[in-house]
Amino acid sequence: MRHYEVNFIVNPVLSGDEVKSTAENIQKEITGAGASIVHADEMGLRQLAYAINKRTTGYFYCIEFACESSEWLVKFELNLKRNENLLRFLTVKLDKYGIKYNDDKRKGLIGSRSKKKEAAPPVVAAAAAVAEELEIEAVLAPEVVDLDV
Repeated sequence: MRHYEVNFIVNPVLSGDEVKSTAENIQKEITGAGASIVHADEMGLRQLAYAINKRTTGYFYCIEFACESSEWLVKFELNLKRNENLLRFLTVKLDKYGIKYNDDKRKGLIGSRSKKKEAAPPVVAAAAAVAEELEIEAVLAPEVVDLDV
């Protein structure tokens, strides 16, 4: 089974319902061709690196899907070109490394801090222990009071 990923940017001038219906229509077109959607990610409104059709922002979507044959992709991309609600799109065939990367990213192994990294590094933990020990010694040591005033 072949895995693909289509990324597209929807025009930000559209209303929220029109943006969602555009994404749903693309998903319906993918499932209508016999492909199964693995994951659909709405990244939301983001700043563009450069202006496209005098727009500086856009709604980003990423849909990963799997299919047996790729013959329908030519018609699918032609429909994406004709869709006036889209600013840009990109369809990519994923290799085994891309599939594994996306799976790991969805599981939280990539792209966010894992629990091991959130714990303090050993050097910081050792420094904190030494500082705590010094504070204990300072509390236990008698204070020196200068009576010669």
